[in-house]
Parts: sequence; C-alpha cells; structure tokens
Amino acid sequence: MSKLRILQIANQAGPLRLFMLPLCERLRELGAEVELACMETGPNYAPLSQAGFKLHGLTAGTWSCPVTWVRCYRQIRSLLKASRFDLMIAHTPAMSWIARYAARNIVPAVIYMAHGLPFAPRQSRLSHAILKCVEQWAGQFTDGLIVMNHADAQACAQTRLTRTGGQWFRVPGVGVDCVQWAKPVDATERDKTLQTLGIAPGKPMVAYMGRFIKTKRPLDVVEVARRIGPSAEFVLAGEGPLWGEARRQAQAAGPHVHVLEFMNDIGPLLKCCSVVAFPSVYREGLPRLLLEAQAAGKPVVAYDVRGNSDAVENGVTGLLVEPGNVDAFYKAVEQLLSNPKLSQEMGAAGQRRVQNLFSLNQAVQAAVDAVEAVLHTKNLRLPASMDNLK
Repeated sequence: MSKLRILQIANQAGPLRLFMLPLCERLRELGAEVELACMETGPNYAPLSQAGFKLHGLTAGTWSCPVTWVRCYRQIRSLLKASRFDLMIAHTPAMSWIARYAARNIVPAVIYMAHGLPFAPRQSRLSHAILKCVEQWAGQFTDGLIVMNHADAQACAQTRLTRTGGQWFRVPGVGVDCVQWAKPVDATERDKTLQTLGIAPGKPMVAYMGRFIKTKRPLDVVEVARRIGPSAEFVLAGEGPLWGEARRQAQAAGPHVHVLEFMNDIGPLLKCCSVVAFPSVYREGLPRLLLEAQAAGKPVVAYDVRGNSDAVENGVTGLLVEPGNVDAFYKAVEQLLSNPKLSQEMGAAGQRRVQNLFSLNQAVQAAVDAVEAVLHTKNLRLPASMDNLK
C-alpha cells in the first residue's frame, strides 16, 4: 500500500519543533510520510530543518500586512496542489485559517489542532464574536478539530466548528516525557548549570520560560522579583518583542534578576529552580511548561485562565491567582519560597498528576486516534496499526 502523505503546517517553526515532532515520528512509524511547513523565521526554524522531516519554507511576514495573507495563501495552495497530501494538520489560528481555506477541494482530510481556540473567555465581546465567526467560517473546510482544555471542549459542544459530519476531539495536550523530567539533577550538575548562566548558587530560584509578549506578562515576574529582593534568584528565558524591556527592568531591579535569550534545552534550568512562574493571560491551550515543571517536581504559580486551570490543580500542585493581579501573584510566589515543605508537597503531587494524565504516550496516542477517526470518514487509513508494531 502506498504511503499516506501528511502535512503539518504552522505559522512559525516553534509549535512544530517543540510540540509536534513526537506525533510526526509516531505517524511515520505507522507508515505515513510526514512533511512540515512554516514561515522561514525564528530561532526554531534551522533546528526544525534538521529534525528528519522534509520542511517547506514559507516566506516570512507579519499578519498586520495584507500582502502576507495573500502571499501565504498562494504559496500554500501551490504546495498542496503539487504535493498531493492525503491529510493536512494545521496549527496556530491565522495560519490555520489560510491553510484550511487553501486546502479546499485539494486535500481529502483536514484537521485543525487548536493550541487554544482564538476566541476565549475574558476577551471583549467584539473580539470574541469576530474570532468565533472566523472559526465557524474556517470550520466549513475542517474535518476534525482537536482541542486540549475544558473550556475549548465546551465551545466545541456548543458551537459547530467543523463541516457537517466533522468531529472534534479533546486530547491531553502535546504530552510530557515524564521519565526524562523526573530524573533529578545532582549537586555538581546544578552548580555547573548555575555557573554557566551566571546565577549565584545557594539560594532558591524562580524561573519563567516562554515568549516575551504582552499577553504572557513576563514583566510581572520582574516586578515580583523586585518586591522579593535578593533573597531569591529570578531567571527569565525566551524571546519576543518585550525581551529588551524585560532586561532593562531586570537590571534596574537588581543583580538577582537574570533575563536570558531563548534556550534550546530548558531542562537543566527547570530542574534547578524552586518555583516556576507563569503569569500568562494568553489564549492558552494546555501550557506544556506548566506540565513539564510539575513532571520535574516543581510547584507552579500561574494566573487562573483557560488552559492554566486544566494544567494546575489549585492548592494541590501549585497556586492559581486572579488574572493580572500582580499583588496576588507576588504573594503566591512568596508563599512557596517561604515554605519549602509546602513547595515539596505540591511538586510531588504535580509529578504524580502529570504522570497519570499528561504523559507523552497518552497525548500522542490520543492524537493518533483522532487522526485515524478522521481518516476513516474519508476511507483512508494509516498503512500500519499499533497492533502491527507490538
């Protein structure tokens, strides 16, 4: 039987490289030929090109420019016509809107994997209504919709977001390698990591890793660091338009606040920290950083928004506070830093919860099940089955 051809497409390389490679590898094990497409930009593009899957580069551009939309549509349409894919899996809202429309009458099966639907709680009524209408329009070209949290699942149950006969699925995120994250870091490795990053050893450390954009609110972590002072080290790592401002404010706050550039491997840093801070009010799906932190046995502090509230059991594996309330966020971080016993208990509880609910195998298998269900409606199937691989 000829290989079933699958394209995974996203705005930038980050979602594909950081989240989707395990699913790509599993689909390839099942006999599919998997290719990737994204804009040629960002720190993840070059590493993604070395990941072992054919990568189609799209011309980079900003969504605020209409030319980007037109050019992107034409490039995707041309790619889909030339490559004859059986299934397209689209990620990230704007790219998914263009790609799903471009795939009409060309690709037999189309899935949108939503890492947080673009219409979300706490948006203005106008923004919510517009984004919901856009998703309903794009749903006309969608055979399967994959979501990752309770609020998005409720939205799918209440609003049709696929074509007639389409299906929606809820999966436990993109998965976490629980075995790898549970491996402890020894004292020598810890000191080496801290020395490499220029961080003073012997003090508790609070870490934030992610994009430096307004809705992720990394500056809230800098403000918390300023208030707590040098009794703890604070580390922020990532990239984005607010990175420079975060570094400027960190320098003003004191030498105990460190703003680092994007890191390919956050494992050593995450395993060395005492608390993970995640002040995002973004349209989260199921933030993997929160799951990885808990898998490593670290307590977390986050704003109580969609996705975060699915990843964290408030008062058990971490603390959730009112979105945007920096005072509450500060108090929660201080509470964990001042009570090592509570932090340890929450870290252990989080590790158990992630192992039970969000493991890599669970997430990948749930996504494969969704893919197979959509393919079945199109009289297509993966050449192999999991039973054949055992």
